[in-house]
Amino acid sequence: MRWIQQLFFKVRAIVWRSRVEREMDAELAAHLEAEARELASKGLDPVEARRLAANTMGPVELIRDECRDARGTAWRERLKQDVVFGARLFLKNRAFTAAALSTLALAIGSTTAVFTVVDHVLLRPLPFPAPDRLHFAVDVSLRGHFDVLRSNSKLADYAADLGIRAFNMRGPDGPERITGSEVSANFFRVLGIAPLFGRSFADNAGRPGAPRTAIVSNGFWTQQYGAARDVLGRQLVLDDVPYEIVGVMPAAFAYPSPEAAFWIPMRLDPRAAGDYWGVNACSTFARLHDGVTPQAAVSELRGWTPRVHAMFPWSMPDSWATDVALEPMRDHIVAGARVRSFLMLGAAALVLLIAVVNVANLMIGQAVSRRAEFTLRLSLGATSGRLAWQVLTESVLLAVAGGVLGTLMAVGQLQLLKYWLPADTPRLAEISIDRTILAFAAAVAMGSGLLFGLLPALRARSQRSTVPGNGGRSSLSRMGTRTDAVLVMCETAFATILLVGAGLLLHSFWSMVHVPLGYRVESVVTAELSPERTTAASLDKTIALYGAVREKIAAYPGVLNVAAMSQLPLSSQVAANTFAIEDHPRPPQAPQFVFWTTAVTPDHLSALGIRLLQGRGFAEADQKNSGPVVLIGRSTAEKFWPGANPIGRRVRLVWEDGWRTVVGVVDDVKTYSMTGPPGWVDGELYVPLTQATVPPQNLALVARVGNDPSAFEHALPGIIRGACGTCAVSKIASMETVVSGAVAAPRSLAWLVGGFALLAMTLAAAGVYGVVSHGVLRRTREIGIRLALGASPTSAGWLVMASSLWQVALGTSLGLAAAWVLARWMESLLYGVSSHDVVSFSLPPAVLITVAFLASLPPMVRAARIDPAKSLREG
Repeated sequence: MRWIQQLFFKVRAIVWRSRVEREMDAELAAHLEAEARELASKGLDPVEARRLAANTMGPVELIRDECRDARGTAWRERLKQDVVFGARLFLKNRAFTAAALSTLALAIGSTTAVFTVVDHVLLRPLPFPAPDRLHFAVDVSLRGHFDVLRSNSKLADYAADLGIRAFNMRGPDGPERITGSEVSANFFRVLGIAPLFGRSFADNAGRPGAPRTAIVSNGFWTQQYGAARDVLGRQLVLDDVPYEIVGVMPAAFAYPSPEAAFWIPMRLDPRAAGDYWGVNACSTFARLHDGVTPQAAVSELRGWTPRVHAMFPWSMPDSWATDVALEPMRDHIVAGARVRSFLMLGAAALVLLIAVVNVANLMIGQAVSRRAEFTLRLSLGATSGRLAWQVLTESVLLAVAGGVLGTLMAVGQLQLLKYWLPADTPRLAEISIDRTILAFAAAVAMGSGLLFGLLPALRARSQRSTVPGNGGRSSLSRMGTRTDAVLVMCETAFATILLVGAGLLLHSFWSMVHVPLGYRVESVVTAELSPERTTAASLDKTIALYGAVREKIAAYPGVLNVAAMSQLPLSSQVAANTFAIEDHPRPPQAPQFVFWTTAVTPDHLSALGIRLLQGRGFAEADQKNSGPVVLIGRSTAEKFWPGANPIGRRVRLVWEDGWRTVVGVVDDVKTYSMTGPPGWVDGELYVPLTQATVPPQNLALVARVGNDPSAFEHALPGIIRGACGTCAVSKIASMETVVSGAVAAPRSLAWLVGGFALLAMTLAAAGVYGVVSHGVLRRTREIGIRLALGASPTSAGWLVMASSLWQVALGTSLGLAAAWVLARWMESLLYGVSSHDVVSFSLPPAVLITVAFLASLPPMVRAARIDPAKSLREG
């Protein structure tokens, strides 16, 4: 039972500390008084008796510490003393405190902000029940394929969506464009999310004859209907088709995209063979049943492939859907952001390490200047461990203050990050600072404090109780020299890694923005025209509408050319079709050729400035009833007819009987993205809009103007509505803006990592300056002796400079070696640049050595101006 008694006394001493301290003081006073009375009873003077009693008892403060040690609470008193002393010290040395706190706040704030992004994007589970059971079905992209799996799978529930697209909605000022998603009837049930109120889709939603229903997002419900609870049963008219609103989703639901304002049932009609079996636009996912492993579900999925293959209304290649698989839903969603998120976190971590090294250097400088204080405390009985504990406490106190400031800075830095990050970053709207992030910031601050306090604590622990000559200005110790060298090499190595990474990304970005587009973007204005449903369903009506709109636009002063296209370059819309080539026959069971296909009007070459290399362009005579023709890109001609004339060659869509004749070759154009079309695309061709297989639902308008494009941009909506009052107009922008948006992701990553590299270089320069300055301070006596023995001031200055540059050169070499190894992880982020690009690896050493030279100049001048007599006298 003794341990219970001891525990009780410890708890009592902590909870009722003031009372216990008063009792201890009263007991010590009673002992002193009793001893004094006993001495006075022997005939001593009362004053002398009290003095002798105090001497006999010993130092009261030491007795108090021994009592606290016995109670196990002495550490609290020491911690309190150390914290108070450290706070007073930092308030006294304001320049040191400001430098250390600003360095820590910047680094901890940056790291916390970046970790917030990484945590929400990559680490946190999806906001659905049992998210580990959700898997994305790879290579299941046809509605028919999905429908068969949904109806027959015994191991998983399959659901699907068609991504997001814009619809026409009637607004007070005419048609408006609104973004929504077409989903399977069981979409919400498979995700495990129910509407906030109302109901989900019926099981037969999307089937022929089923009622047309819609579920709206919380934001759309609030904005469009004022959060009215009677929204259920109202009609939402989309593309002239009425849908009954049957539910409202919770505010946090934002799948497949935060841009989705509503969800409507995906059409599943086997009679519409083109949509059901021919359009690869379906994203399929599955929720595994309880107890089912992914391996078992994949085995079932692959077992259905040959049976689905046999259901096609036309012949499909034997290789179709042979790569079907299941991957975790979270991995699929964050796949595009994984590398760049970890790259940003690595950059922030390197900046934090450089900051830790810098503050460690500042703390070592403080420890050197406090050598007299430490020596005196050792002489008065303090242990070396007690000094080390004091220094560590001060370091953690400084880190906590830096962590608080850094967390406050992280709030603003996070907003900047969200602004700079590409709009397609997964779960971007969810990113915020919460308790998990605050705990991370606290852990980073505490860890940083222990790291940068370790070396100064070891220095304090090795202190000897000898009286120094003058407050710490002694000759250079070998241990101090090595420590300084290690610090400089570490921060220059970290800075080199960051500069190389930033150089690779910036070089890649430069290569991307300077790649030939195949068209001229200056003075070109674009817009998307979305006609009403009846017009969009008819190619003849669409062409007639374009003629009326073109006439209005061409009449605007300064307009040089007007054209229309089925999709604009760099719009990231998939526009691929399967073609057969007459003189490149393939077996029926082999995959045919996939061509990026764009329907255009005759003026599209002149409007975009695309060069015609061979043959002719489209003419007004290329109509629906004339001979079908196509234009092909230069690379397509070189790939299929190298060294031969492609004019007159013929291709055809696999579901058509008639052949289309190649009448011209045009320059290659960046259509899908700045890096080119997807790897599965075999070539690029254009068809006249009048000979399009299906009427485009939207028309991309392109106008080249000879005067101010911004004025034309503002006037364009009114011009178009003057020709078509029932058409929606959207995406009005200059072609330069379109191109800028296409490089948003690489640009943001390059600038973010570049910003971290610039911060790292600044911190490294400050660190080199601090280390060299402290080195000069410690070597004052040595340099004075050299000068007294005949060394010139210049040689003394270059002694300091040479030491600094040697350390920076060695650190840079280590950083280059590390960057060479790490660069291969960046290959997927680079375009037109090797991961071991010579320029990107050559510039950082030159920059860092130059920066180190400039940072070492002030200490070098100070060393050259040392007075030998004064340094020897004071040393």
